[in-house]
Amino acid sequence: MGTKTIEAKGVNWHHVSGVAEKDLKALQEKFKFHHLDYEDIRNESPISKMDAYKHYIFFLFHVPSVHETSGNIYGEPVYVFLSTEDLVTVTYKPFQELDAYFERMSQNAKFRSVVLGKGTSFAMYRIISHLFHGSLHIIGKLTQEVNRLEESIEHNHDKRLTVDLGHARRNVLFLRHLVDPQRSMLLSLRHTTRSFIPEDILVYFDDLHDILDTIWLSTDNLKLLIDGLFDVNEALISHKTNQIITILTFLSAALMVPTLIAGFYGMNASWLPFVESPKVITLLYVLGMLGMVFVLMGIVRRKRL
Repeated sequence: MGTKTIEAKGVNWHHVSGVAEKDLKALQEKFKFHHLDYEDIRNESPISKMDAYKHYIFFLFHVPSVHETSGNIYGEPVYVFLSTEDLVTVTYKPFQELDAYFERMSQNAKFRSVVLGKGTSFAMYRIISHLFHGSLHIIGKLTQEVNRLEESIEHNHDKRLTVDLGHARRNVLFLRHLVDPQRSMLLSLRHTTRSFIPEDILVYFDDLHDILDTIWLSTDNLKLLIDGLFDVNEALISHKTNQIITILTFLSAALMVPTLIAGFYGMNASWLPFVESPKVITLLYVLGMLGMVFVLMGIVRRKRL
């Protein structure tokens, strides 16, 4: 889609939305960034990172997002080159939140001056902070989902619940996987000295770190809740299994006496009692079955007491 550029007070923001090979080649011609950074973009590295060079810093952020169809949480990669006068952002595909933020700045000169007027590092903070603030709603949705699962376990337990619990656990764990390396990355930035990162700007990156800490702590609590729900779910499944086994045991035991009687009378032996009286034999069947059921019920009741 090509590179779009906006400028204010000597600071340039170059944004590439939906990068193609020709866009990377154009960036390489314009900016002499390290070729390994461009290779990271081409290879779609799955791990967030920060590489500090003498004249610029290369970042790979993963902004938590939710897939529209599957509902899975994934990381939307955002590549950032930070230097003295230029801020370059690159995404693989159009990223709605970032594209909308760029368009807002391009159309509003005052807003553009506020964001870009304090230098590239402050501009990067505002952009990345905006993206992560936008992803905070994911925590709210995960919390609602966990509350729904808790109510389902209590009132309407069914086989779908285990699948939903697994999906919720996957999303919580993956969100932790996304956030954790970026927390470490921002801590490393706190100790990185560059002329384009003034000392008074570092406090803003601490604020960004606090946002990631909020996500981390929330997912940690949700993980504990989901683990507890998994234990309860397993206990309920085990309880239902035991109930089914008890019923099958009752049925099997109840049929033992009639089966024994049928085995004897099936030999057509004339010396067996009541061989000429089918009604008596049928009564023996019923009494034997009921008698065994009552015996088993008494045994189960005594164990429960």
